[in-house]
Amino acid sequence: MNPQRRKVVGMMIACGLGSSALARTAAAQSEAWPSRPIRVVVPYPPGGSADLLGRLVAKKINEGIADSKVIVENISGGATVPGALSVLNDKADGHTLFMASDSTLNINRWLLKNPRYDGDKDFTPVTVLNAYPHWLIVNPEGKHKSFEGLVQYIRDNPGAASLSVNTVGGAAYLALDNWRRVNNLDFVIIPYRGSPPAVIDLIGGQTDAHIDVVGSSVSQARNGKVLPVAVLQSTPLAEFPAAVTQSYDDPKALTVRSNLSVVVRSGTPEPIIDRLYDILKKGSQEPDFIQALDTLSYSAVMMEPAKAREFLHAETRRYGKLVEQSGLEKQ
Repeated sequence: MNPQRRKVVGMMIACGLGSSALARTAAAQSEAWPSRPIRVVVPYPPGGSADLLGRLVAKKINEGIADSKVIVENISGGATVPGALSVLNDKADGHTLFMASDSTLNINRWLLKNPRYDGDKDFTPVTVLNAYPHWLIVNPEGKHKSFEGLVQYIRDNPGAASLSVNTVGGAAYLALDNWRRVNNLDFVIIPYRGSPPAVIDLIGGQTDAHIDVVGSSVSQARNGKVLPVAVLQSTPLAEFPAAVTQSYDDPKALTVRSNLSVVVRSGTPEPIIDRLYDILKKGSQEPDFIQALDTLSYSAVMMEPAKAREFLHAETRRYGKLVEQSGLEKQ
């Protein structure tokens, strides 16, 4: 064998051995996992829907792995950045999971001057866990009784109507701003710090309508304190048939796409990610999981890891366009 050919063959053998070594290391890591308690980080305060779902995820992992210990840690505030950084400070070994919204994974990069992480590069999805249905609610004692009536009022009274959202720059804000722009509507968007104060002001007659996550105000809708007039997705809500749907296929419709994902730090061995997905997929079909989502009027998505990654990267691009069109400046 001539020297050049011997060199090429040697390089091929070395690469092959390197690949085998990496494969053996990944397999060994997945076989040893978990070797310590698993942490599920929720970047929101206890008691909210993301916290509830984080505790469901922890429960299903605990049930799916013999002798495991899974704890939930709430690290709230700071536009979810502290929670994200806490996850990234841990090893990429499957012992830390993150309940990540679209704000964390797709929007912060466009709205924060220095988020200190990259949602697409630094996190790898286990799954898109569930969709967050949104709706438009009004005060049942107020002047608006339907979605069509509210729209007509906005057209007849430019600048007079006020529609609220739970935060500046979130999925609801960007959807409402886009709807206002493409339909040439003139109304004021009022951002609040969360759902409770916004719903209180709506009931008190301070605003004309509010866009909310269904699970955040479903109890007020059930007791008649707020009236859902539109569901901001193509699929209706069986419990509230009078709320009209908004088609995702109509570019002028008022729609909100929002999701909650379970992610890990990038670099986590693929066998561990696959095992986590299998556990959560099975758990999502069990009665307690189904009942919890039904109570909140949420729908399970349970997208497999590869498809979840493709979907979330596309969402980052979609939100980038919405933020650019909105004119919001980075904070």
